[in-house]
Amino acid sequence: MKKLKNYIVLLCCFMLAACEIDNYDGPDATIQGTIFEDQAHQPLQVDQGAGIIRIRETSWTKGDTSAYVGNQTLKVQQDGTYRNTKMFSGDYLMLPYSGPFYPYDDEHLDADNAGELVKIKGTITKDFTVTPYLSIDWVEEPTVTADNRIRCSVRFKRNQKPGYEMPDVREAWLLVSRTINTSARDLDLYPRKLDLTNNMEGQVISFISDRAVKYTGIDYYIRVSMNCQTAAGKPQTNYPGMGANNFTTIQKVRVP
Repeated sequence: MKKLKNYIVLLCCFMLAACEIDNYDGPDATIQGTIFEDQAHQPLQVDQGAGIIRIRETSWTKGDTSAYVGNQTLKVQQDGTYRNTKMFSGDYLMLPYSGPFYPYDDEHLDADNAGELVKIKGTITKDFTVTPYLSIDWVEEPTVTADNRIRCSVRFKRNQKPGYEMPDVREAWLLVSRTINTSARDLDLYPRKLDLTNNMEGQVISFISDRAVKYTGIDYYIRVSMNCQTAAGKPQTNYPGMGANNFTTIQKVRVP
């Protein structure tokens, strides 16, 4: 019986230790901003929730160069904006990384010391400007045909950043969705890819959905995506994020 009481007392001590109050200060800062493309200084169009901002806190180690510092990822919205309200105040290296654009830091590329040092305290706005692999513009914005199919056309331009080779274009998709999140697209309407070649640059490329939309009296959200691949015979063009999609802006059409 005495042993049992001792075990109970010991267990209570463990439980009290485990219930110690965490008095570490919580997140108290916000980082927000926009990724712009350098051609027209418009927000870069990306996949919803794309993890293309790498962030690395450098201040918590207090100068200890032997301490391991891991990377975090900030998610970006379709229109190139981002916002994180749960940051700890401190110094961070920030780097647009592994997206549909040429490397951001020409000197350090994706090394541990790559990026820009940003002091985050309170609410901070930090914008970035990148060179996208492709710029895609509407020629004919989406319309609904008489038989309720979606039709549109675009034109793409390959971009080049000084000091870098251009990759080859790969394929294009017409994205049709019933929500503004065009990643949740209706593959029944356009289930196939369009193969691209570099000599199609500047040409008008037309799309029309394979069948009529299923639902009427609602809005549809339309977008065209294109991507690139490592240039033939040039492995040095296999940059981080190669294969990620560049996009048009999102257009809304009403199906009567």
